Amino acid sequence: MAEWLQMKIVRISELTSFEEKKDVLAEIKIKLGSLNNRETEQISRSLDFGPLFTQLTSNDREYVNQICEILKTLFGILEPGEVYRRYSSEISQLLINPDAVVRSLALHEILCIVSNPQKISLLLADIDLLVAVANRIGDDNLMVSKCAMCIMKEIGKIANGLQILYTGELLRCFARLLAKNDVISFRVYEVVVDIAKSSKAGLEASAQSGFLNSLFNILESEDILLQVNALEILTQLALSEEGLSYLEQQEVLRKLVQKIAQANENPLSNLLIPGLMKFFGNVARYWPNEIFSKYPAVVSALFEVIESGDQAILGVALDTLGHVSARSEGKYALQALGDAMTCALKKITEVIQRMPTTLRIRGLNNLALILDVQKTEQDNRILSLTKSWFDSMCDDPMGMIVAICRQPFADIRQAGLEVLAVLAFQLWGQEYISSYPGLVEFLLDRNIESFKECKEAKYEIVKRLTEAEQDVFDPNTMQRFREFINQGPHYVEINTEVAVEGGL
Repeated sequence: MAEWLQMKIVRISELTSFEEKKDVLAEIKIKLGSLNNRETEQISRSLDFGPLFTQLTSNDREYVNQICEILKTLFGILEPGEVYRRYSSEISQLLINPDAVVRSLALHEILCIVSNPQKISLLLADIDLLVAVANRIGDDNLMVSKCAMCIMKEIGKIANGLQILYTGELLRCFARLLAKNDVISFRVYEVVVDIAKSSKAGLEASAQSGFLNSLFNILESEDILLQVNALEILTQLALSEEGLSYLEQQEVLRKLVQKIAQANENPLSNLLIPGLMKFFGNVARYWPNEIFSKYPAVVSALFEVIESGDQAILGVALDTLGHVSARSEGKYALQALGDAMTCALKKITEVIQRMPTTLRIRGLNNLALILDVQKTEQDNRILSLTKSWFDSMCDDPMGMIVAICRQPFADIRQAGLEVLAVLAFQLWGQEYISSYPGLVEFLLDRNIESFKECKEAKYEIVKRLTEAEQDVFDPNTMQRFREFINQGPHYVEINTEVAVEGGL
């Protein structure tokens, strides 16, 4: 079989007609498809890929794609690094091939090597190849650039890799990429921040390189869009404890809080507020006490935005509040603020009832996060808190949510049902569902539900109710819940009528 394949590969080089070449490739593809992995591996080890590599300079895209598919199959069976050991110079050439699919093929093979801790050392000595990979971060093809970025991130996770990335030719390569344009520079910053958050050594090396300071400087620029992009990348660094500590040491957080405080002085600053909200919201989700105690201005600004009802930035503010509330620590930190959360919940009620549909759904989604408590975290204190928040929304919060669950539109109906699912996980919520007139019948009535997503959301609610605390529902209702679950979310009741011929 190997001899047959090698003969066909050589034959491709001899042919001049692309149609004939494609026919031979089709034969090879069919033959490879008929082999098992072990047979393909044995053949791949004995084949000379050289003649196929030489064909990748063709201008016929379909032909090049066919060759790449075959090479990908053959590469994928071999051990990581085996192709590189045999064809290192060819792989380097593939990285500068004019066709993106060829560059991707080479980068994917390199990624397989660097993702394997036992094999990565193969590449670390090949500085020229690593520089060629780093240059692909600036590639016009997004798939190619993403793969190159992944390779650099993997290299930055190990001590030897860090030393190589931030010295000599690779350091200069990164510097050149930063100078090209904003799109490419932010790709480099993404790599740097990923390395910085991966380990303490990674953070120290990234700081010493000067690239982190360069990113911080963007926050002082006049370009709001660049500042927002910088905030998005820095969020990832702030989610690690050491990263957050470093940002505080460098006074980055203090400067960001100052921007929030001075937003009213500069009309353009309002464009930055959503980005700042997202940044602090993501950070406060993991470090609520630190953010709330050290930067109260951020929390005040969040509630001010929600209270203002400015629809341009209200959605982001609601998302931020949802992020902060997602964990119990965040809920307790918000509770400690006094009446602020109660006022915000009344505003969320107004959003859910009166604002445009997209904001109503966003309000419901974040209300679900605010009220949600995982089973393992449930105790009297947290359940008492979520119940008090729900009760404070309006005179009849249960009636409001049930009315939304009866809406004829799938998206908002589903969002309402997801809030009910959160209530169904908590004792007080189960009691509310049990006592609300007609709600159990509504949940169990399959005939009124035509939307797939809503059927599944109802199923989740009933599933949670089957685990309800004892005596919340009577035994007959619990049995109906269990039958509903056993039948599945998409069960259809079929009514059959038997026609009797003749009459009495």
